Amino acid sequence: MREYVMTVLGPIESTDMGVTLPHEHLVMNFKSIYKEHRAATDYAKAHEPVSLENLDWVRKHRFSNFDNLMLLNENVAIKEALMFKQEGGQTIIDVSNRNHGRDPRALARISRATGLNIVMGAGYYWEKAWSADELEKGIEDFYEEFLKEINDGVDETGIKIGVMGEIGCSWPLKEGEKKVLKAAGRAQKETGVPINIHPGWNKRAPMEILEILSAEGANLNSVIMSHVDRTLLTHESRCEVAKTGCYLEYDAIGREGYFDLDFIVDIPNDNYRANEILKLMDAGFQNRILLSCDVCTKDMCCTYGGHGYAHILRYFVPLLRKKGLTNDEINTLIIDNPRNALTIRPK
Repeated sequence: MREYVMTVLGPIESTDMGVTLPHEHLVMNFKSIYKEHRAATDYAKAHEPVSLENLDWVRKHRFSNFDNLMLLNENVAIKEALMFKQEGGQTIIDVSNRNHGRDPRALARISRATGLNIVMGAGYYWEKAWSADELEKGIEDFYEEFLKEINDGVDETGIKIGVMGEIGCSWPLKEGEKKVLKAAGRAQKETGVPINIHPGWNKRAPMEILEILSAEGANLNSVIMSHVDRTLLTHESRCEVAKTGCYLEYDAIGREGYFDLDFIVDIPNDNYRANEILKLMDAGFQNRILLSCDVCTKDMCCTYGGHGYAHILRYFVPLLRKKGLTNDEINTLIIDNPRNALTIRPK
């Protein structure tokens, strides 16, 4: 195929993607973000399994409950993914990377069990999650690793990646993170495989990252900037980044805010997200917007009382309709844009 999307079961025509979630995690180990509490009773809650009894505390300390950071059960992942399929979904992009416990074989099994297209990510999270060996790697090491996973598959599985990312970045950027960005930019230039970025928590982070990628020859039209709904908090900043040609990904849809005192940040609810998206569309950026939920903890899963992968189709799309979007405009957001963003266009 001249242009295609690489799934964990092999390449497909991009027109077969259908309704797509461009930034999710089906199975992952998110312990790298764990923040331990010192107070005795909070320490106890941090080490309890997620349950109905402690769900309120967990939701307000999402990244401070160890069990909450573990999406390790394939059967739960299958059940949750099927809810998305039942609402009309067809493709999930799992952007778990090496520091998230990426599991190619599990993703392939989930794809077969659900009939969903699943695309696998690559790369590394922020530097503080790296091993000593990873800290020793150079740009060429990361570049060769990306090429191997694109052309031959991950490790010995033969299962190929379809996107580089999510590539984790801190603020300010660490030296190792700059190396991975440069390697991804070079690999993107050579192969056409898209890039997904987890930017640092600062409004200046996205532009700095895009400048590094551009300097390495990356096509910014094939770069997805994740987490804009917690990073770019003004219309002007969103337009500035959109003008580069990259995609703006609203991927906290379904979350009503961050409450953990370790992660204070202004973040909109779904109504404000919808209003921001409409404003971006009015400004001419309707083809640069992506929508996802970034399910990455138990409390976000329906099984544990959360909103799950089906949330956008169940609730956010009807909200967009209430605000005046047509079916064609909605399809641009949930079908056309992710298809264009994830299509591999070899040189």
